[in-house]
Amino acid sequence: MLTRFAGKYTNWHQLNLSTFQCCLRREDMGWQPMLQSASMLHYFKFRQDLYSPVPAKDVYHKRKPGKGWPEECPPLRAANSFGFDVLANFDVTFTQTRDKTWAASPDRVLASDFDYAATDESPGQPLSQQYAWFWEKGQQLPHVITDNVFKEINNQVKISTFLFLKTDPNELIYMTDIPNLSRPWRAMTALIDTDWYPASYPWHAVIELDRSQKKIQIKKGEPLCRIIPLRRDTYFASEMPTEDFDAFFARSQRWLSTHGKFEHEAAEGAGHVDITRTYVRQQVKSKFVVMT
Repeated sequence: MLTRFAGKYTNWHQLNLSTFQCCLRREDMGWQPMLQSASMLHYFKFRQDLYSPVPAKDVYHKRKPGKGWPEECPPLRAANSFGFDVLANFDVTFTQTRDKTWAASPDRVLASDFDYAATDESPGQPLSQQYAWFWEKGQQLPHVITDNVFKEINNQVKISTFLFLKTDPNELIYMTDIPNLSRPWRAMTALIDTDWYPASYPWHAVIELDRSQKKIQIKKGEPLCRIIPLRRDTYFASEMPTEDFDAFFARSQRWLSTHGKFEHEAAEGAGHVDITRTYVRQQVKSKFVVMT
C-alpha cells in the first residue's frame, strides 16, 4: 500500500519517445511516409520535489566564436539530443584520499514523501535512500566483490536517480553517459530489463571517477546520465549484394547532384560538395517528450 504524505496520490509519469514520423520526401530518393507507434517509459519519483527526467539537448558546450565546432555536425547534434537526461538532484563532492580510496560529501540520505505498508493492517513508514555510495571491501550483497577486484573498481560510485522506472512489454532502458561530453567522470553503460523486472528501489547510475583527479564535484541540475527506451528484438546485419549496392550508389550520386552545393570558387575546394544545410533540412529526428 502506497500513501502520499500530502494525502494526494500521484500516479506514474510518462515519458514518450515519439516515433510518429510523416516524412514528406521524394519517394524516388528512397523516403516513404511512415507511421509508427510510440515507445513509452514510465517513472515515479521518490519525492515529488526531486527532478524528473528531461529531454536531451542538441548542445551541451557553450563554445567560443568560430566555425568547425563538433556541435555544428548534424548527426552529432542528433546523438546529443537522443533520449532523456537524468539530472543530479544535489551537489556532491568526491575526494580521493592518500590510500587511493574515495569519499563522498555530504553523505545524504533521503526519506520518501510516501508511506509504504506491507499490508492494509500494518502501519506505513517512509522508504530511505542514500544519494551516493561506493562498493564496499569484502562486499557479499548484492553481489560478491573480492579484494583484488575491489582495488580496480573502488573509483566507482553509485548515485541514485530517485526514479522508479518501468517500460512497456519488450521495451528496455539503455542507460549510458551523455554523448560527446567530456568530464572527469562518466556514467557506465547498462541495458536494463525494466519491462519484467519491477525493482523495489529507485534506479541508480554507476559513475566512474577519474583517478587522476583529487577532487570531483557533480553539481545539482547537471546531467547525470542518459536513458533511452529501446525495443527488445533481433537485429540483423548483412552485406548488400552487388546489384543492391549499385542501386544505392547511383541514388547517392543523384542525391548529391540534386541537393549538394558544389565548390568551384577555390582550387582546394574542387571536387567537394557542401551538404550540411540540405542534410539538416531533410533530417528526421526522434522526439522525446515528458508527459505530465
